[in-house]
Order: sequence, then C-alpha cells, then structure tokens
Amino acid sequence: MKDRKIPYNPNLTNPIDEYAEVKLSDIHGLGLFAKKFIPKGTIWWHARPQDVLIISKDQFLTLNSSYSTSQMKDFLHNLLIYSYYERDSDSLIFCLDNSRYVNHSFDANSGASEDENGFCSVALRDIQPGEEIIEDYSKYTFCKWLQKYKNYFDPCCW
Repeated sequence: MKDRKIPYNPNLTNPIDEYAEVKLSDIHGLGLFAKKFIPKGTIWWHARPQDVLIISKDQFLTLNSSYSTSQMKDFLHNLLIYSYYERDSDSLIFCLDNSRYVNHSFDANSGASEDENGFCSVALRDIQPGEEIIEDYSKYTFCKWLQKYKNYFDPCCW
C-alpha cells in the first residue's frame, strides 16, 4: 500500500449508525435503507479504522494463490462481494460495518464525496426515510490486478 494517510473518520461514531439500517431489498438480498431524511450532500457513511479492513495487493495475491480449499474459495467470494477497490491506496477495502449492504443502481442516490475520498459516501440527492441507499458500482475505480474477478465489481457482468 502506498504511504499515505487514510482519511478516516476522526469521530467516535460513524454517521451510518444515525442514518441507515439493514432490511430486505427488492434489488438484491439485504440492502441499506435510510432511517430518516438524508439531505443532498450529507455524509451518511464515513469509515473509522474499525469499520473497514484494508487488504493490499500483495495480501490479496497471497490469498488468491492459496485458493485451493472450499473454505478459501468461500472466504475469497465473501471478501470480493463486500469489498471495493480504492485507487489511492491501491487496495481492496472490505466493509465490516453495514455499508457492505449498499446495492447497485445506475440511478444512484449516493456516491463518493466530491474530493473522491474512498472512505465516505454522500447523498447525491435527498434520500427519503425508508428509501434504499444505492450507489452506481460502474462509477467505482477498477484495477488490473482484480481483472480475473471483474464480475464481482462490474454490474455489466451480472
């Protein structure tokens, strides 16, 4: 991982706890839903160190090379399902909090902050109570060392 300061949330709480909850989704499995009105521009998720696991390229390639048992296959599958690539750190970010339940839509109501900080999400428009929080996965950065697993990150492959 490149030597850079991770823009973690400096607060004791993650705003996701105030703004969102997990429920069954009409889009896919479980989803993340607004507990209350989220005005456009609001940072509704900002990860603290305990909210994410950062997996470097080297760590991922080590996991991938040990991919011989059914347990490792299941682990890698879950890792890829609940992760996204973060360009500045050249790493996979595995979401440990409920942000992992954000589903995809090309008509997203949430996305990266204007500074493209990969550790927070903002409301792209007003989000109503009970509305599913969705992001456009096609806007996420893709990397070459994950090309083998493109179908996990590219909604066009689903």
